[in-house]
Amino acid sequence: MPTENDSLLIKPISPRQFELHALSLEQGPNFEPSTIFTAYQVGRGSACGCILLAQDSGAFSTLALRRRVDHRWVCVDQQGPFSTPDRAQDALRMGMRGGDAPEPLPPGARRRAPLMKVGPKGISREFELLAGTISHVPALVAVGECYLALPNPDANFVPDLQTSNFASRLFELYLFACFREQGLIVRQDYVSPDFEIEKDGAVCWIEAVTANSDIPHAGGIGDWVHAPEDRNERLTGAPAERFAKTLRGKLQRNYQASDHVRGHPFAIAIADFHESGSMVWSREALPTYLYGLRADVIGGGTSRRAIGTPITHLTGKHSIPAGLFRDPEFAHLSAVVFSNAGTMAKFNRMGFLAGYQPKGLKMIRSGSLFDRRPGALDAIPFELEVGSPEYAALWPWGEAWCQELEVYHNPLATHPIPFDLIPGATHWFKRNGEIECNTIWANSVLSSVTQLRMPKGMDDFGQGDPPA
Repeated sequence: MPTENDSLLIKPISPRQFELHALSLEQGPNFEPSTIFTAYQVGRGSACGCILLAQDSGAFSTLALRRRVDHRWVCVDQQGPFSTPDRAQDALRMGMRGGDAPEPLPPGARRRAPLMKVGPKGISREFELLAGTISHVPALVAVGECYLALPNPDANFVPDLQTSNFASRLFELYLFACFREQGLIVRQDYVSPDFEIEKDGAVCWIEAVTANSDIPHAGGIGDWVHAPEDRNERLTGAPAERFAKTLRGKLQRNYQASDHVRGHPFAIAIADFHESGSMVWSREALPTYLYGLRADVIGGGTSRRAIGTPITHLTGKHSIPAGLFRDPEFAHLSAVVFSNAGTMAKFNRMGFLAGYQPKGLKMIRSGSLFDRRPGALDAIPFELEVGSPEYAALWPWGEAWCQELEVYHNPLATHPIPFDLIPGATHWFKRNGEIECNTIWANSVLSSVTQLRMPKGMDDFGQGDPPA
């Protein structure tokens, strides 16, 4: 049985767990020129904190966070510099104030809806999987932390996440985590667009949307839908038309005409949830539509190379004109942001890597990596256990939220987006008639599937057990 003293115990936590909590900070888990030296939490998580080490001076400092009465993290104490980690730890212990009551709500602050309180509409199969299985506890924790860190979610956020708009709201949480991770200031001061992001004075407005099926719930849990066998259909057919219709639907709302958006870059962020598993294979259809160029391979042997074949229309049943970025009418659209990683699998991996690892759970991620060798045209397959040294070694700091984020820049944009506004994304742009990319990542995952492995009979919560 827990005792009263348990609430005062301070125990070490991983830097990644603290970084998940630190998404609640305006600058996110970014402390340059310092790095996390050690991190701790009080009791079962009423407070947490870290000791930072300044790489330039070697001095130590502290940062303490505490839960508010609505469970949101708030920064309550920062101290330093200290000459030794022991002195910093003593200061951090005092700053976390273990045993104190939760922090009060600021005057006028709205208490946001509890994520786990089921509303009158019930819950979808997706939310039931998230909240009701032990194998998805890591995802539930990560989703919960991101939700609590959102600056100002609208009143429909929780009902949407629990029901038919699960995918679109999860995608918003994913985008938010990507932005905060990169040190962007994220605001939600207006009903739309969904996000205003800012860094070093550069601002961009972003509206999020998901490409969905005309059939309700078709993109959720269900039988896996594989890519069309015909390559032309995959690149220029129904998947491309679905992206086109979704983007054009958003463009009709004329966000750029709003007073707060006018004169600034504006982008639409899109993800594909039209079929179960479609996000694994539909990615190539988006740039085909945007730039009006179909990626073809010509030649053989050492002469084999990729070319961009211009197309005028998509080949689906609606014959939609291709080349949104060739049309001056849409010069107000600075870019299209895309990711196929705004999924439960991504949140599950990030929660798992942060230390929320139910007994017996293993994750195996398999997929394909971008081959950056000169002249390479085929992806590199991989299959690794999440959390293994080999998996962590794929990237300098391990898996990050933003590694699958892509920005397709409009060459006609009236207000272009600076590349360094979203530095962790892969940027695609047109130069000298060719589509090129720029990224900080040596290994970029093009698509992947994460398999969960648990001992038989251990994945369901017992009767009456809480889902978190």
